[in-house]
Amino acid sequence: MFKSFWQSLAIAAAVAIPTISLGAVEANAQNSYGAIARSPSTQDKGYSWNYRTRAAAENRALSECESLAGTGDCRVLIWTRNACMSIAEGSNGAAGSGWSTDERQAERTARKVCRDYDGVNCSVTRTICLPY
Repeated sequence: MFKSFWQSLAIAAAVAIPTISLGAVEANAQNSYGAIARSPSTQDKGYSWNYRTRAAAENRALSECESLAGTGDCRVLIWTRNACMSIAEGSNGAAGSGWSTDERQAERTARKVCRDYDGVNCSVTRTICLPY
């Protein structure tokens, strides 16, 4: 009987532990934030992804941008939660950003915003997709 108890406990643990782990993964996916920051004067950028909060994602992107630019003018262009975000840039310094749960749509939006900003031919320079 004692052996049967331990076998039952081992089986229960084998079933429960993967379920608990799966729940942790799902919880993380529900809170996956990212951001893109950019310096208008140098066009340096900072990126972040898979952060638990919007503030943490924005702070990381700003910090990375400022460490490259050193100008103090980096600003968050876009943040997202559980979606894709893109930045498009033109040769004249114009920039646009976009987000969507569809990668191609995020890129289309970023190009359009960049073109609307200054009517230039803009191309996507980075797309980041977070788990959703």
